[in-house]
Amino acid sequence: MTKKLFIPLLACVALFGCNDDKKQEQALLNDVIKTHDKLMADDGAIMKSKMQLKMIATGNAAAKDSVAVYSKSLDDADGSMMNWMNKFSPDFTGKTHEQVMTYLNNQKAEIAKIDSQITVTLAKSNSYISKNKMK
Repeated sequence: MTKKLFIPLLACVALFGCNDDKKQEQALLNDVIKTHDKLMADDGAIMKSKMQLKMIATGNAAAKDSVAVYSKSLDDADGSMMNWMNKFSPDFTGKTHEQVMTYLNNQKAEIAKIDSQITVTLAKSNSYISKNKMK
């Protein structure tokens, strides 16, 4: 009788354990994608800032060097995002739960770094733009 109860009980534990693993993986993937989606929205702000910087440089020869620095910072931040997107793969076929979690945790840390880079770069560029806007 004990064996008859043990096997189905073990199967249930294994089934729910796997289900919990998948939920953890999905939750972590959702965190990564949420940050990605925020950064994609920031991409428009990067392009807008670059256009504004170009306008400042056009109207002010003395500002060209500063504009070049801010534009390069924006390009670098945007490039970091594009590079991350090209390398990111949500296909976990054949991977263990531990491998998936390690990969996603690494990706979460990397995308958080890029988020910080973009946020700081946009803030500095926008500050420069607001101080040097064409009147």
